[in-house]
This record gives sequence, C-alpha cells and structure tokens, in this order.
Amino acid sequence: MLVNAIWDLDGTLFDTYPEMLRALVKTLHYFGQADVDQAALLKTVKRGSITETLTTLAPTLGAKPAEVLTHFHMLERSQVMIAQPYPEVPGVLRAIRDAGGINLLMTHRDKSAWALLRQAGLKDLFLDGVTSDLGLPRKPAPDAVAYLVKGHQLNPAVTAMIGDRKLDVIAGQNAGVKGVYFNVDGLNDAPMADLQVDHLVDLLPAFNAAQP
Repeated sequence: MLVNAIWDLDGTLFDTYPEMLRALVKTLHYFGQADVDQAALLKTVKRGSITETLTTLAPTLGAKPAEVLTHFHMLERSQVMIAQPYPEVPGVLRAIRDAGGINLLMTHRDKSAWALLRQAGLKDLFLDGVTSDLGLPRKPAPDAVAYLVKGHQLNPAVTAMIGDRKLDVIAGQNAGVKGVYFNVDGLNDAPMADLQVDHLVDLLPAFNAAQP
C-alpha cells in the first residue's frame, strides 16, 4: 500500500504540454526550421526532455543551446499560466490527503509552479516541494526525491514518485521509492514502473483512498 505521493507537475498534474509545444514550435520557426512534425516532436520531448531536445537541435539550427533555450523559456513563460490541471487532479489530491498521506511537488519548473497551483486552488493540498530554485540535479537524478524523503522523514516503501515520463519513474526508483507512470499519452514508455495508470483516479486503490 502507498501513503505519500511526490508529484511531477508538467503533464502529470497540469496539461501544460499544449502550451509548451506551441512555444517549442515557435522557437524552432524563429531559428529557421520551417517544417515541424508536432506529433513526432511531442513524443521526442516526452521520451526525453525539452532541454535535451533543444540542446541536440541547436547545432542544426546554427545556434548555441543556451540561446535556443532562453528563447523557448521566454515564450513558454508567457503562455503556461493559462494551463489547467487535469480534471481528476483535485479529487485525487484530496483523497490521498484524507487517507492520511501527504502530497509533495517535484518539478523542474521554477517557483512559478506554486503560482500555477495557487491559481488552480491546489496549493494548500501540498505540504512542500522542490522546484528548480533549489538547484538540485534534474531528473532522472534522484537528488530532489531523496531531499523530500529525508526532509519529511518519509518511509520510502510507502512513498511514490508519480510522473508522465520514464525519467520521473527512474528518479523515484533511484531514490528508493516506488515509481508510478501516468500513461497519459499512451506512449507506454516506462516498462520499469512499479505501477502504471492511464487515469489518475486509478491510483487511489493503491493508496487505500476513497474515490472522490
């Protein structure tokens, strides 16, 4: 049985990928790539990361990775605050809390993640979290998950890292907690996961939590 949930934000709690993909396409267009296969691009970034993707593409665009990433983040910051949580998220967070567990955040996004949660009325459902402002290594490194486990004296055996990418699962498992894969896009990209769900509400039996 699981008790505590450590949540990824983008693509797990919030449907931010449409906004991020728009900013990504605009960035590629700005640097001269006219034709962009958006479906293929989404799969690439979900199976890796936007940072990794743009760093790899930068030389083909005749630009430095830092230059391309800066342009992307400038566009993305102006769009992402319109993103909404997936419909099941509020009820699932409350059900886990009401069952005696705690919700924690683990995101590569900066402190704007808290603003997004506050805007959606979800911030009070989280006890704590890690954003990029702490400067910890990015997933799949386990450092941020381990930081939360140690800081809140969590039992790893009943704690799960939940995310929509295999790097979320691997980060959790490398930190000694369960890795849960939210297969929101049907990519089936994390066969190593301890648990895979297609809908977040399907997590609740594992937390012994009542359906919202």
